Amino acid sequence: MRILLRFSVLASLVFTISSNGISEKDEIDTFTDCEGCPEMVVVPKGFVYIGSHEEEIGRKRAERNRVKATIAKDFAIAKTEVTLRQFRRFMEETKYKSKIPIRDGEPLVGCNYYDGKSYGYVAGHSWENPGYPQREDDPVVCVSWSDADAYAKWLSRKTGRAYRVPSTVEFEYASRAGSSTPWYWGTNPEDACEYANIGDRTFADKFPMRPSFPCSDGYVYTTKVGRFKPNKFGLHDMVGNAWEWTNDCFQIDLNNAPVDGSSWTDNTDDACTWRTPKGGSWISGIAWSRAAVRSRDGADYRSFMLGFRVAAEIKK
Repeated sequence: MRILLRFSVLASLVFTISSNGISEKDEIDTFTDCEGCPEMVVVPKGFVYIGSHEEEIGRKRAERNRVKATIAKDFAIAKTEVTLRQFRRFMEETKYKSKIPIRDGEPLVGCNYYDGKSYGYVAGHSWENPGYPQREDDPVVCVSWSDADAYAKWLSRKTGRAYRVPSTVEFEYASRAGSSTPWYWGTNPEDACEYANIGDRTFADKFPMRPSFPCSDGYVYTTKVGRFKPNKFGLHDMVGNAWEWTNDCFQIDLNNAPVDGSSWTDNTDDACTWRTPKGGSWISGIAWSRAAVRSRDGADYRSFMLGFRVAAEIKK
């Protein structure tokens, strides 16, 4: 099979922090393995402190305590979330059939949705129709962890490179980009709308009962990936737009969780029925959009605010 391999280098600076042990680079290295595949960014090895302090704004009880995470070698992660267009190509080429989750013995057909008052599955909603208008360059949502894993395996077969759903440590390491603050832009919630599509004043006009950031990003729902400023690794939407699946099984106690970038999949529940989304979405206020925050959702769960991006190995 012929693999179309296109490497490119973006001439934008990476302002890494040497005190965090992150390899200093002058430029952001990117590559795309095939036409229509996600553009991947090379993330440099190093270490950063993940998790949150007890006094951090919006901290949740289930968050990891602040701990040093070390990535021993460079890896790649998608520059943006997987888009509707990219996921559509996967579905058309593979004829993939999603698993339908079961709750209380009944199938959950469709996708979870929020109407301003309550959440619930809507049978007519799907990745093609999450309940609000989307463009082809918006992040795909209403996809499960199982769907994301199938997409990554398809990319691996298609390109010959090992793609995967990123681990929680890889995701937070990539999101922080050397920072130790609640968000990669710093500590000020008012700056959020320069960097992320989150629950803002525009969102609050439609959903006034939801907590929001004190700024306006101009979008109620998802928007085109890469529209907002990137972090210092050149990654967009690591906060907001769509929650993103990570590969780790959900663990209540994180004291023994790996901090080397590997996924924690040896859950006592052998089926690993719960996974760990991160990053927040267009609906997320201050507490639910920080680098340290995590969620807990079934591996076959689908939500109108939950998508993914992929990670990959670097070929030497």
